Amino acid sequence: MSIELTHYIERRILNLLSFAMELREKLPYSSVNFVLSNQITRKIKMAEEVYEKAKVAEGKDFVFKMTQAKREMRETKYWVKILKSSEGRKPHQTIGFIEDESEALIRIFGRILSINN
Repeated sequence: MSIELTHYIERRILNLLSFAMELREKLPYSSVNFVLSNQITRKIKMAEEVYEKAKVAEGKDFVFKMTQAKREMRETKYWVKILKSSEGRKPHQTIGFIEDESEALIRIFGRILSINN
């Protein structure tokens, strides 16, 4: 991967993480909101951690780690979906951004994987 692409992905993941932390602050406090927003933040952190490892990996290890990062982003979308449907609440603007950005990163990781397989 090029250095430009690496930095681009890093910025997007970190931006997504900052939005997830912002979401935690904006949601009304409840045990459900706490658990769901924690899961969203946790999955983004895991994707970032695995992506960092993938940057220095090669061959099959690189593909494995990128697959893990993609899976973490899919799980982020899953938790966002549950948060959106819980208690029939209207989606918060930040939730929509997290959902859209997660999907974009899934596509980016998928494209990188298709090139490296």
